[in-house]
Amino acid sequence: MVFEGVRRKVVALAMLGVLAAVAWRTMDAGRVRTLVFVLLGGFALRVTLTPGRSRYDGEGSPD
Repeated sequence: MVFEGVRRKVVALAMLGVLAAVAWRTMDAGRVRTLVFVLLGGFALRVTLTPGRSRYDGEGSPD
């Protein structure tokens, strides 16, 4: 299964959302859970702000 372009971003953001939901349900409120949310938010921001294509798009193999 290969995801390209905007679909790749949607899948990545959905997975980050799932991880955030799991952290919310399984961790007690406190500094560690806050740190997890800050890290996941940073990853979500990075995914959102990066261009839609990868350097491997359109190539056969990264080797």
